[in-house]
Amino acid sequence: MAEMTLIQAITDTMWSEMERDEKVFVLGQDCGRYGGVFKATAWKSQEDGSPDQSEKMYDRFGPLRVLDAPLAENAIIGGAIGSAIAGYRPIAEIQFMDFIDCAMGHIVNQAGVMSFKTNGSWCCPLTIRTPFGGDIGGGITHSQSNEAWFCHAAGLIVMTPSTVEDAAGLLRTAIRCDDPVLFIEHKKLYRSVKGEAPTDPDFMVPIGKARIHQSGSDITFVAYGNMLIRAMEATRILQKEGVSVEVIDPRTLWPLDLDTIVNSVCKTGRCVVISESHSSYGFSSEIAARVQEGAFWNLLSPIRMISAPDTPYPFDPAMEKAYLPSVETILKAAKGAMEND
Repeated sequence: MAEMTLIQAITDTMWSEMERDEKVFVLGQDCGRYGGVFKATAWKSQEDGSPDQSEKMYDRFGPLRVLDAPLAENAIIGGAIGSAIAGYRPIAEIQFMDFIDCAMGHIVNQAGVMSFKTNGSWCCPLTIRTPFGGDIGGGITHSQSNEAWFCHAAGLIVMTPSTVEDAAGLLRTAIRCDDPVLFIEHKKLYRSVKGEAPTDPDFMVPIGKARIHQSGSDITFVAYGNMLIRAMEATRILQKEGVSVEVIDPRTLWPLDLDTIVNSVCKTGRCVVISESHSSYGFSSEIAARVQEGAFWNLLSPIRMISAPDTPYPFDPAMEKAYLPSVETILKAAKGAMEND
């Protein structure tokens, strides 16, 4: 297995699936000739994992399978849904998740409920890829974490990879799934995370199965995206202080692998949930409520939630640093949980 970046694993997986199945195609703003704003639809990797810039995805598959769409999220998703119910497997890219609300009606009222409202006569094998999250200086409209919107919508599967291996396995699962999948990618991780990508062209990660990145016995961390990286940093510091941390990445935000999380908290007795979404009515709130219900009698201290404040995302880099959960705030919450038995 070659070491590559997370964005390269995403590109390679799409490329592989397009070669395997001619019904798979890509569409989105700047996806074609330009190769995408993050170059997700540009070059596949070489043997050493680096991009092979001799041929773009657009050159390999042509303009009918790597479509440049207008700057119109509603049109991108609407066209993708129509293609999906006609038998294709579109991968629609929304350039930034902040603008996905422009296609909310199509995603929630059409794609998500297509199978239900047609009594199973139609399915909607649609994958929507979109970057989310901050820590890149993107400001108010290029940094939000709106994943909770879609976890609340019936019929949608919501995935987010935090490692190269999971990027490949989850995306392949999404593309081959007969139900609509929102595949959200933390843009900070695109080139800051590296790892070995599976060479098996059929490698898939199951829907609704969390990943235990590290086993522990004193406290449970639940985190995903860039917050998983910070949770792991805090874990290494706590380990040096004699605290054993279990770190869980949900991978599939919906359906959620609640059993793995609850079983972990029943073992450790303490839980810290970390995400970039807003603190009120967010994804962290849901996990905290479910853990309280499932592990109440095993809790040794209150569940801690670390999230972004209920304000718009800041422009100023210094404010952005204060806005996002940090390693220091994770450590403070963990130590508070350890002391409050």
